[in-house]
Order: sequence, then structure tokens, then C-alpha cells
Amino acid sequence: ATAEPAPALQGMDVVSYFKDGGPVKGQAALRQDFDGARYLVSSAQNKAAFVADPDRYLPQFDGLCTTGLSKGFIGQSDPTVWKIVGGKLYLFSTAERRPADANAPETIAHAEQNWAKRK
Repeated sequence: ATAEPAPALQGMDVVSYFKDGGPVKGQAALRQDFDGARYLVSSAQNKAAFVADPDRYLPQFDGLCTTGLSKGFIGQSDPTVWKIVGGKLYLFSTAERRPADANAPETIAHAEQNWAKRK
């Protein structure tokens, strides 16, 4: 038997980032495995939304720290430090690494360039 995957995003509901109030913990009973990872959601409605369009909700860069990636290194992120930019979810390792709104597009552009080099 294969081991159960650990919940992604430390169990945060991936859909809830896009709702008023921000992320909430998901429930193990409402889990959805996708692309080798296990996502927990907090409601049947959120699970249906995720199943219908997972790419809309998944964090960019496999959930790595966006600012770290923009500087050329791989860093784990904290699922409670996040920003939605252009309808996409970006995670950061610390509040200090989360860019101000004005700087976010440049940070994301650099991260995307470095991410593309890794492929």
C-alpha cells in the first residue's frame, strides 16, 4: 500500500483563498487528490469548484515562495502568507517577503522567468 499524501498547504482550503475572509482550514473528509497532492477543502461547494477547475485555484510555482524564486532560489512557503494577483494565488515564506501591491507584478515576472528556466 502506498502512503497517503500529506495535505498540501498545511491543510488550508485552496479555494478559500479566493473568497472573502481568506484561507480557512480544510476538512479531511472533504479531500481531493490532484496531481500527486492531497488538497483539503472546507465545504462541498468548494470541493466542486476545485474539481471543476483545479488550475484556477492551485498556487503558482508549486506553492514555493514567489519572492525566493524571483531571486533565483527555491524556498518553502507559509500557506498563511499569500497574495492574489491577476486572479492567481501566490505564496511567500514570510510577511517580509510578500511584496507590496506595487511591486508584486515585477516580483512575479522574475519568479516566472526563473521558474521557466527550471523546466
